[in-house]
Amino acid sequence: MERYVKLTSKGVLGRSAGEKCDSIIADGGKEIRQPKEWIPNLVCVVDNGFFGAAAYAYSENEMKVFQQSTDGRSKRWLVWDKVEIYAQ
Repeated sequence: MERYVKLTSKGVLGRSAGEKCDSIIADGGKEIRQPKEWIPNLVCVVDNGFFGAAAYAYSENEMKVFQQSTDGRSKRWLVWDKVEIYAQ
């Protein structure tokens, strides 16, 4: 089951994928290349056009779901040590 990030310790994330990434980075997150192996505290931000979605990839299987998507949406990957607190 997917868990999404809507808040950081600094408040509500923005609407776009870029705003969501910026908010997570401002709260200590670090952008990385798409991982080849699962790592803890992994966030995938998906650009859905009018809005973005920041999802917590809490397991290797969850990460693979985002990696296998062939729908053409762009994705950015981050590592954020607070994701477990804010993912719902």
